[in-house]
Amino acid sequence: MVDIKPYEEHRHREQVLNLFSDVAFKRDIWDYQFLDNPGARARGFAPVVAEEEGSVVGFNAVVPVSILWEGRPTSAMWSCDFKVNQGLRGKGIGRLIKVELAQRSPILMSFGISPVAAIVLERMGWQANNEVHFLRRIREPRSFRDWALMVFQFGTKLITRRTPPMGDSISVTKQLPAKDEIDALWNSIAKGYDKAVVRNWSYLDWRYQQHPFASYQFIELRGRGRTLKALGVVREYGRQVRLVDYLGPAKSKGIKAAVIEAILSNWPGASSYSAMTSDLELKQVMKAAGFYQGREQPRFFVWASPESESVAEPQQCIQGWFIMGGDSDGELLQSARENWNEKGTNKEGGECRLKTL
Repeated sequence: MVDIKPYEEHRHREQVLNLFSDVAFKRDIWDYQFLDNPGARARGFAPVVAEEEGSVVGFNAVVPVSILWEGRPTSAMWSCDFKVNQGLRGKGIGRLIKVELAQRSPILMSFGISPVAAIVLERMGWQANNEVHFLRRIREPRSFRDWALMVFQFGTKLITRRTPPMGDSISVTKQLPAKDEIDALWNSIAKGYDKAVVRNWSYLDWRYQQHPFASYQFIELRGRGRTLKALGVVREYGRQVRLVDYLGPAKSKGIKAAVIEAILSNWPGASSYSAMTSDLELKQVMKAAGFYQGREQPRFFVWASPESESVAEPQQCIQGWFIMGGDSDGELLQSARENWNEKGTNKEGGECRLKTL
């Protein structure tokens, strides 16, 4: 018989890592992903564990996070790393896990999930948001398809009105601006967002500066008096450059255009540029800069407790979200995987050497 058990670090961690034995770097990223994030430090790490006769047969990790919900700060959880023992799939264990998960937080989110997981969530009342898109600009085509897409992106650029960039000073750095600057910026712009992850310094520091494998760079836009007006987070892998996050006014095409222009001008040798976002303005700015919007639509699901007074209708929980690629544990794990597998990883004695922080 399969039962849900309270997670015990000393008893369950090794079993869960064995369940994820196909993820070579999971052991080295565990503390960073699950224990060191600001939400876990404040509220603890309480994943869902399914056991059968003392053995872990299913698991669903969580990352507690502070969000804005209809403009008001509240607590929520990302659902991630959902897995059931392959030999026991199709026997209701996944549903059992998700039912228990719904007891952990009044608001749950999941981003970048598999088609199978999406089916489970839809059956259990989670709502799918269809506003997140992948945008890309190819600079060096490598196939006939790339050439065709370049024609498409050129056409998109022609029919999209360009917004002049805004910003007195633009620089690229390898470290976040000071805590007081980041927090002051977030506090000044938060009121413009309906639903979004709180992007204060402690969150951005954990997510981008403390990542044990990946290195991110930061585009700073400053106005008069050197006041920080916006921040773009960029990750370069090979010659692919990705805008993974944005901290700035919710409504300002000029500032968003400046971030995109800074990426194109500071990484002129990139073979391609990309971003994942739900933000309509950012999509428009990127299309005007020669990006095309692909058919790929990352799966973003939200569940809100029926007992929540702030949710009158199910569709309400998926409207008004500001989502970037960096919100997804997919970006967190992809960056780890790329730096583990490829030349960006240094291996000594069969072990991966983490980056120096």
